[in-house]
Amino acid sequence: MQTRPAVQLDPRAIAAALGGTARGNQISAPAPGHSKRDRSLRVLLDPTAPEGFIVHPLAGEDPIEMRDYVRTRAGLPDWEPEHAAKPQPTAHLRLVKKAEPPKAFSDWHLTSRGFSHVATYDYTSADGEVLFEVLRYEHPTQPKSFLQRRPDGDGGYLSGRGEPLLYRLHELATNTDDPVFAVEGEKDADRLASLGYLATTVPNGSWPEDLTALSGRKVYVLADNDAAGDKKAKTALQNLQGIAVVARIDLPGLPPKGDVSDWLDAGHTVEELESICSSAPPIAANDNDPLPAAPLSIFEWPVSRFVGEPPAVDYLVDGVIPLGVPGMVSAMGDTGKSFALLELHRRVAFGQGTFAPDVFGGKVTAIGTSVMITSEDDAGEVHRRISALDAKAERFGPAGQKMIVVPLPSAGGARAFWRDDKKKGLIETDDFLRICDQLRTINDLRLVTFDPLASFAHLALNEDPAAGQFVCTSLSRLATETGATVLVAHHMRKTQKPIENLGDARDAIRGSTALVDGLRLAYAMWPADEARAKRVCKSLGQEYVANKVVLGGVVKANGPAKRMVSTLVRNEFGLLIDRTSGIGAAAPAQDDLLGALIVAVEAAAASGHPFTRTGATGLYAMRDRLPTELRDVSRHRLEGLAATAIESGRIQLCLATGTTAKWLDVPGGQFAIGLGEFRKGAAR
Repeated sequence: MQTRPAVQLDPRAIAAALGGTARGNQISAPAPGHSKRDRSLRVLLDPTAPEGFIVHPLAGEDPIEMRDYVRTRAGLPDWEPEHAAKPQPTAHLRLVKKAEPPKAFSDWHLTSRGFSHVATYDYTSADGEVLFEVLRYEHPTQPKSFLQRRPDGDGGYLSGRGEPLLYRLHELATNTDDPVFAVEGEKDADRLASLGYLATTVPNGSWPEDLTALSGRKVYVLADNDAAGDKKAKTALQNLQGIAVVARIDLPGLPPKGDVSDWLDAGHTVEELESICSSAPPIAANDNDPLPAAPLSIFEWPVSRFVGEPPAVDYLVDGVIPLGVPGMVSAMGDTGKSFALLELHRRVAFGQGTFAPDVFGGKVTAIGTSVMITSEDDAGEVHRRISALDAKAERFGPAGQKMIVVPLPSAGGARAFWRDDKKKGLIETDDFLRICDQLRTINDLRLVTFDPLASFAHLALNEDPAAGQFVCTSLSRLATETGATVLVAHHMRKTQKPIENLGDARDAIRGSTALVDGLRLAYAMWPADEARAKRVCKSLGQEYVANKVVLGGVVKANGPAKRMVSTLVRNEFGLLIDRTSGIGAAAPAQDDLLGALIVAVEAAAASGHPFTRTGATGLYAMRDRLPTELRDVSRHRLEGLAATAIESGRIQLCLATGTTAKWLDVPGGQFAIGLGEFRKGAAR
């Protein structure tokens, strides 16, 4: 027998040509038309194989086409049949079969066994010409079956089909504006089309290379509720990456093995379907090129869509840090914010006891997985801090898998998540997009922290408002997609005079105002002045040392939040412990109480149960409706605070009934502009 000459190929060179990676003589690379991170094309370099390599397409591509693709990308010589070694006529070698001629279509093998032909689905060109058909067969006791056939040009049919196509392609080509539903089967596509929607699928799960009809469009992938449906939905998302703005939809209440037709048959409405789809976040592209934005329709947002009771605010830290929002924890250097954040992560992952002191001004109420990525502390420092926090060694139990701390100095070094590209402008980097992809796979994710922001944002945050807004928008999208609170640790600048209230603390946060304004929450921490710190230490019976006492509080919130200053005292490990309760020397300052009063007045008026300054509906008489820090304030001081707020214009006396302006509201509130309405029922 003639021996085939060995072909030696360089795995690194082949991997680079294919945009993949090499491990030994095995190469993993993206298949044609797939994203840069796809690894569904495997190439094995074998000197004894024809041309020196063997291909393994894992996504269903034709192996011969994939050989041509590898040969072309790697710059290898074209395959020449006459150079191929001819097999010798030995008995143990099989002869190569010739291509069989096309067969006439027949469904006798199904109908003879009791199957009935129940539906025919035409696959047409963009011009409406039928190129092949999919036929559906059902049986009383056996699973459904499908056959494919194509016209033979003489009025009959041949078995099989040509290249795959998008189902209902003619309609997609005719209407290029409406969103498209991608479903698992033709039956569901026809059901949605009968309701006036654009819908498509692919024959037998085979996606065509030409997806021009979906380019730049909004596509909702409706997943069936079984393992096969999940797999096909993931395949659809993979094929549509970088082509369309795609969102996966898992319909609520879908029975096992159910599809959208079953969901509609159960009584769900198209209005529900539209609402679910319109609120679904798009799947982030694997590539760094942004997907085209879906067109905005103002007519999709009439107030009539907001039906029933509004959703309650869910908190990560009760009354302080909401769940599922982007926020910031800002502090001066050497304050201890990183250690405090680590303790917050521990409580989210491990839970906390009933009598545990507050953290960041409240009790942790959301338990689940937490992820902290720090670019300042190495593995050794994280180990020391975790050991100090986890005295009961809970990290070695199941809860230890719920708390993830990534020390970048020990994990390949710091890296940029946001930067300014000379060609593309402000971008999210591939590193950030990979992290986001991983975070979205965590079902019970509750908290994500990047510490500190400056290490991850290689942008001019201090000078450029656009840079700050870009980062905030990125964090907001991540919080929305994961449902987790996403915090960044940030720095405050040193001030010439001590910080006296929450307003001073907010002004001391570094960066343009766009950075704070663009986030839903900002929590600040700063050292107490020496006199206040000594009073706190004395009341606790502890020795005063510099930087032992730290103050903290919410300096910006887009919703209800406790506007009070917490007093934090370092323990023997350097962890800040909330000692606000019972420390008379650390009672809230005047400005903090005033801020809390204004928030309470605003909330009461918005609820239709406004306060008056005095009387039966006055602040003191109704003090059980006030925040905790105001309930123990004397009547004289409480009414004095209201007078101060009225004099400064931060609270207004409003006319609602009668001729006396007595109802309290903030400027611009409903009662302040004359539109306030009193609501029946108990005030909340």
